[in-house]
Amino acid sequence: MFKRVIIILSLISSFFPDILAQSDKISGNVKDESNVPLAGVSVMIKGTTTGTMTDYNGNFSLSGKKGDIIQFSFTGMMTEERAFNGNPINIVMKEDANLLKEVVVVGYGTQKKANLTGSVASVDFEESSKSRPVTTVANALSGAAAGLNVMTTGSKPNEESARISIRGIGTLNNSGPLVLVDGMEMEMNQINPNDVANISILKDAASSAIYGNRAANGVILITTKQGNFDGKLNVTYSGKFSYNTPANYIHQVSNYADYMELFNEAAYGSGTATLYSSSNIEAWRAAEKNPDALTESGYPNKVAYPNTNWYDVVYNPKWMQEHTLSVVGSEKRTRYSLSTTYLNNPGIAPNSGMQKYYVRTNVESKITSFITAGIRAWGYHADQERNNVDEMNGIQMKKANPGTYPYYNGYYGAVTSTEEDASATNPLYFIDTQKGSKKQTKFYVNPYLRVDFLKHFNIIYNFYYDNFSNEHILYNSDYMPRMNFLTGVVTNHAPSSAELSEFKVYNWRNLEQSWKSNVVVNYAQTFNEKHEVSAIAGYEEYRWWKNEVDICKKGMVNTSLTDFNAMTEPEFQKGYSRELATRSWFGRVNYAYDGRYLFEANVRYDASSRFAPENRWGMFPSFSAGWRISEEKFMQNVNAIDELKLRASWGQLGNSSIGNYYAYQSLYSVVNYVFGNSVGSGFGMSSFSNLGLQWETTSVSNVGIDATLLGNRLNATVDLYNKVTDGILYRPSLSNSLKYFGSPYQNIAEVTNRGAEFTLGWQDTKKDFYYSVKANFSLNHNEVTKYKGKLERGWKDEKYYTNLGDVSTGGDTRVLEGHQINEYYLLNIYKGNGSHFNADGSVNIGGGPKDGMIRTEKDMEWLRAMVAAGDEFYPAKGISKSEIWYGDIIYADANGDGIYGNDNDREFQGTSSTPKYYYGLQTSAAWKGFDFAVNFAGAAGFKILWWDQSLNSTRLTRTYGIGKDVANDHYYYDPENPTDPRTNTSSKTTRLTIGGTAQTETSSQLWLQNGNYLKLKSLTIGYTFPSKWMNKAHIQNLRIYATGENLFTITKFKGLDPEMVAGNGYLPMRQYAFGVNITF
Repeated sequence: MFKRVIIILSLISSFFPDILAQSDKISGNVKDESNVPLAGVSVMIKGTTTGTMTDYNGNFSLSGKKGDIIQFSFTGMMTEERAFNGNPINIVMKEDANLLKEVVVVGYGTQKKANLTGSVASVDFEESSKSRPVTTVANALSGAAAGLNVMTTGSKPNEESARISIRGIGTLNNSGPLVLVDGMEMEMNQINPNDVANISILKDAASSAIYGNRAANGVILITTKQGNFDGKLNVTYSGKFSYNTPANYIHQVSNYADYMELFNEAAYGSGTATLYSSSNIEAWRAAEKNPDALTESGYPNKVAYPNTNWYDVVYNPKWMQEHTLSVVGSEKRTRYSLSTTYLNNPGIAPNSGMQKYYVRTNVESKITSFITAGIRAWGYHADQERNNVDEMNGIQMKKANPGTYPYYNGYYGAVTSTEEDASATNPLYFIDTQKGSKKQTKFYVNPYLRVDFLKHFNIIYNFYYDNFSNEHILYNSDYMPRMNFLTGVVTNHAPSSAELSEFKVYNWRNLEQSWKSNVVVNYAQTFNEKHEVSAIAGYEEYRWWKNEVDICKKGMVNTSLTDFNAMTEPEFQKGYSRELATRSWFGRVNYAYDGRYLFEANVRYDASSRFAPENRWGMFPSFSAGWRISEEKFMQNVNAIDELKLRASWGQLGNSSIGNYYAYQSLYSVVNYVFGNSVGSGFGMSSFSNLGLQWETTSVSNVGIDATLLGNRLNATVDLYNKVTDGILYRPSLSNSLKYFGSPYQNIAEVTNRGAEFTLGWQDTKKDFYYSVKANFSLNHNEVTKYKGKLERGWKDEKYYTNLGDVSTGGDTRVLEGHQINEYYLLNIYKGNGSHFNADGSVNIGGGPKDGMIRTEKDMEWLRAMVAAGDEFYPAKGISKSEIWYGDIIYADANGDGIYGNDNDREFQGTSSTPKYYYGLQTSAAWKGFDFAVNFAGAAGFKILWWDQSLNSTRLTRTYGIGKDVANDHYYYDPENPTDPRTNTSSKTTRLTIGGTAQTETSSQLWLQNGNYLKLKSLTIGYTFPSKWMNKAHIQNLRIYATGENLFTITKFKGLDPEMVAGNGYLPMRQYAFGVNITF
């Protein structure tokens, strides 16, 4: 036994020498050149994760051993290193005059964080995402910064989508922020997450106005990785393997006998004949008890009498892999960063995967002491599988019931029961009936040149070119037989020549190109060591154009010949082109006095081709100021406060993102027109012009406080803002006489967003243990403050009047003054007090059911009395099994006209699908090479209108699925058989109906669900092997890790995913990944 212990300890000491090595106490003191103790200095043993921070008096203490190199670092100071020889180490740190200090990427450059006067959030993306199996940048940003609101809305490979906004929705048009990757505008999800170094979020006008046009919704600056001028060459391999599985399944009834009984219950409750015989139901139940027994057709019971869970069939876990190889280094005057990535994401649905190949290079060379030239170039190619999986959210999945077997022994299953409607689908068959491909190719290049002159000046020229092509091909697949496994009969046949003549091949191609050219002159100088002055001036031109072609031919000879030359007849050929151009002048001036008083002014003068020449130009200025209170003399003895800054800003921003690139002009196309008493078609004007169209303008006021306390351990940021967007470009509805024309864009609306943002962080080191916690919270109030007038409704001359159609647009969600954008407009559920009748026996209109559901015979008696008194209950109106019955909902009579539940009773709900609150929490820790990180994100203050036939609807439709929650708990009461064991009068879910009964299907509060959620976005555990051991293998760094992504969600929403703001769709993914990072 003793020998075993010795062997185990020897093995541990071999692999983890830092844990069992004998240690000494390393202590000392750190001061600045003025002999003032420095608190919060990072003290680390070089090559390890062991470290600590100095206390208020500049003292430190940690465990180590003789010969260790101790590294001291502090913001604004030169890094110092000392070898530990057994004696205390006392350090005097010197200011680094050439150090940029802690800098933040801003418009057309960088600024010291201490001198920022705008509201800017920075995300160290390289560090926060290096272990996460994310395939897009947006996925990793959820919850990362206050004011940045990211909700993942789609997870299909290569079509991942996210709803991104900064400080709310400020327009009725495109509300997404401007995304710039190394200075070029592009979609965020096109960039390889492995290439991103850091991200800056510009939230207020002071930080965004330098971008003028398109900056009204905020700006996201993405900076890619670059090499260092340190003469070193580093080669890094990163490999990730991720087990991807659905994060949440949609649960439907998968037992066909139960399914048939539920339909019979709905039919009986609706007063119609039952659909399925008891003998058929019993046959299914008997087969279920002996699933492997063979039927007369030769197929097992489980195949011939299927009980299929279609979501389990269609969605299955798959392995994803990603490999990245990067080379970073420098040679004399040239630094470089090269990388390539291969991503294979098979998806979790059949044939929905993709393979993607990234290549990137950043090279910069100092040609002379005053000329620097460089080039950034990157691109990717994606091969994506193509089939009918996109239609799985539609009727093909809804009409899949458990009575069809998916696939067996070379055959796709067909409907087996003779009592089932033959139109019931097999989603697996449907997915495979079409084939094709989706191919995307993108390349981007950015050569640049910098010239330093006259000591304090430099000029930088950038040229950007972006090319993106997208091609989709779709055609019918080969013949696939379907079989009724109960009878052994194939139910379909190979396509005949007549059918082949109708088979089509589609080819859609899209080519987008853009270029941008800008020149920027920079100036920076300090006078008398107290007056810091800097300025930039620049000019920029941008052009974007797009060509799209869509071609279809039909008439196949056979399904293996899909070239257009093999097709016999053109079906259609169409296409279009679009273009956009902008031109801009811009400038910025910064002034700082003695590091205490800060001022910044920005201006941008923009022109856009979307507007007529006389209204093409717009000017967008901003002004901001800051006061570094902590630098005042009266704060010198306040040791607890390291940094305290008050800042304020105001500015204006522009927006022209309205989708129509010729918005001010009349458009012509083939249109319908009225001639006499008939409608004809011809080539004519399809929309009116508006030469007076102008820029949307957003004015933003912001006040903020930045504080760092307790030796740089505690940091906090608070921002309050008011953002008003006026002159919003929108197309109001036209009168019926002009309904065949498109409405012209007009500057008619105004939207106000007011809010607050809070960020609080703590970091500390205790001996060998480092930890940090950071939380952020943002709230935003959105309101349309100007549109087409105020809503007026009420009674005039004994008639109900409303101008809703004149002052508002929309349906279940509407745009109206005094309300948030797209606020829900629905029927309210009736709320009574349950008393039913007055003391004199007359019906009490307010005495109906408390929750609006007809549950009891007393409720029904009240309803009959109300109808007898002349009241009407929409939409079903009558009282019977096929109209309104026990277990149905009734709606409130909002206007008091005695009609309950018609369109005049709709009310604004005070909420929308856009959250009012967003929050995030990040924690991390490190100890002796081990590291740990957790990221939470969530949103609240929003609701989701979710009604989905086959998922949560209680009105059943032949062949459609039934939601399991509905099946397990729904109202049931039969007044003719009150003791029926199925009786359930307490359920909140309405009764099952079938056919034309639609009392519960109207848009109402019944289907409005709470969308609030909190998600564990990621959890990572890693280990970095000791450098001394790795050096022997010529390895600079080796780290292994395991990560979970999208691990759980806390929510009351019953649909698929509240973050998707949907109850159905391509299922969100949960990922379990492991990987390795190794640098040579």
